[in-house]
Amino acid sequence: MDAETVKSILSEYKIHNADITLRSDATADDLIDVVEGNRVYIPCIYVLNKIDQISIEELDVIYKIPHCVPISAHHRWNFDDLLEKIWDYLHLVR
Repeated sequence: MDAETVKSILSEYKIHNADITLRSDATADDLIDVVEGNRVYIPCIYVLNKIDQISIEELDVIYKIPHCVPISAHHRWNFDDLLEKIWDYLHLVR
């Protein structure tokens, strides 16, 4: 994102004098989210169903994908792992 884009976004929010430091490869949407300050991001878990129809080798590959939990809703396989991930990702305490 170049300086002219940052300046135009900030001028829309009536911010005309500010020091902006970007420490990552941010997009215009990222800057707008910071300026507005009203967005909350929560972690995402990808739940892949129908693991009863794939091979063990494919299941091993799926387990290596981050933020992913393979389940079988029909056979009720791996629901405990899904529940544990939900508790971990949302930092829930009982």
